[in-house]
Amino acid sequence: MASELRQIVLSDEEFTSSLNSFRRTHVDFLPNGEIVKWGAGDNGTLDVTVNIKGGSTINKMTFTIEPHDVIDILVRFCMENNVPVPRAGDKSWSSSDKGITLTIALVGPELERANIDLAALA
Repeated sequence: MASELRQIVLSDEEFTSSLNSFRRTHVDFLPNGEIVKWGAGDNGTLDVTVNIKGGSTINKMTFTIEPHDVIDILVRFCMENNVPVPRAGDKSWSSSDKGITLTIALVGPELERANIDLAALA
């Protein structure tokens, strides 16, 4: 049975930009403020630190993002930047010093379905 593994790697800057884009369309996702840093949290979550300005005070707060939301953010980035992402397949993410990676594993029938979907885009 054939299988395929696709990886899409975003730099730190690209992912920060995708977080900002995602929260513009999901207003309750993160509060307004400057995203200072992000990194892998516990149990597959992602921790995002945001500087929130209130008057003359700046509060640094860290928010935890669930794994399925991280995948949604990465898929949205791909859609906005015309990077083909098959609907089928198991999606996961990982982070490293170089950025964040969306991994899509396609096996057997999922691979065939994904190739048909991509051919329709051409």
